[in-house]
Amino acid sequence: MSEMGNGERSLARQAFRIIYILILILTASIRIPFLLLSTIPKSLRPHPTWSYRQALFNALTKIFFNLLGKIKSRTPRSLDGGAQADLFSVVDPAPAHMYQKPLSDSRVQPTRIGGIWVPARYDRNNDEDGWVVLHFHGGAYVTLSPRLPTAQYGPKLLCKELPATAVFCPQYRLASSTNGTFPAALQDALTAYRYMLEDQGIAASRLIISGDSSGGHLAISLLRYLNQHRGLLPLPAAALLHSPWLDLTEIGTRVDANRHASTDYLSTSLLQWGAQSFIPNDISAETAYVSPLKHPFAAGVPLWLQVGSEEVFYDQILEFFDGMKRFKDNDCELYTVKYGMHDVFAVGGDFGMEDQARNAVLAARSFLERKKSREEEATAC
Repeated sequence: MSEMGNGERSLARQAFRIIYILILILTASIRIPFLLLSTIPKSLRPHPTWSYRQALFNALTKIFFNLLGKIKSRTPRSLDGGAQADLFSVVDPAPAHMYQKPLSDSRVQPTRIGGIWVPARYDRNNDEDGWVVLHFHGGAYVTLSPRLPTAQYGPKLLCKELPATAVFCPQYRLASSTNGTFPAALQDALTAYRYMLEDQGIAASRLIISGDSSGGHLAISLLRYLNQHRGLLPLPAAALLHSPWLDLTEIGTRVDANRHASTDYLSTSLLQWGAQSFIPNDISAETAYVSPLKHPFAAGVPLWLQVGSEEVFYDQILEFFDGMKRFKDNDCELYTVKYGMHDVFAVGGDFGMEDQARNAVLAARSFLERKKSREEEATAC
């Protein structure tokens, strides 16, 4: 029998992949009717205080993310604003000298990026001198987009409750796409940060960086980079980190045995797909820019962290917070969402935890107001 040609082997692989995906979808579909019934009794819900909606959405989202992590479906990325063209901006890379180590990489080059303004495009002529936020969405570095309503839920809360004049949500490169491994997302984060400071003319004293889940990881990396290269660009006014992803090592991404596994929707398959796609082969998962958990640093700006009491990242975030507090000049505050799963900031609207998400942002507002009061008192003296 003759050997199969390259084209035949490719078709065979595609056929097996389609069959594999269909089996996964069928298996997941069989579980859904059981979940619809099993979450009705409070005694069978992952947490007794959760509503039927919260328990059901947590379970369904976990099935979806587990499926997504196995299928490894790519999220499309386009510089066409489409239906959101009036809110969409295309940003050119910063000057080459701003991309220093570890951002200078022969394999991954800075590129143009897009981004969505929420709730409206920033207008310096009509600015009321309020906060302006640069926010990085979550998705394990392999999925989601700032164009999606779920990714815009938290930024809209920031505008309403912080309050912020506007939030810019960059469409940074995902690790699941071509040339998307580290440091692609961090290059894009720096591109967006310089755009807000220099192209939009927003003073650093009014600019807050924010991120949820892997976006929190990206915000930490940007802050670390700005501190390591002081003088390149000014530091922001503060950083808000919502359930940041802190440990991308093999152990850190294995959440099935986590004590909060049943009360969270994150899956091992999604996190491991994200970490394996994000980390280049020649970089250790233990390094500071990959897994900041064990690498606290002097932030140089006030740092506010949010964690859900029932999320799988709970212990990691507490450990990171304690490490950051050991630097005497770090001004850090931790807010715990009681009975909250991962990233209530982003999923609060879907999971029926609107009040919890709002209260968290109000806590961040109080933190920023205290910071501002201390600065005004220092200036007066």
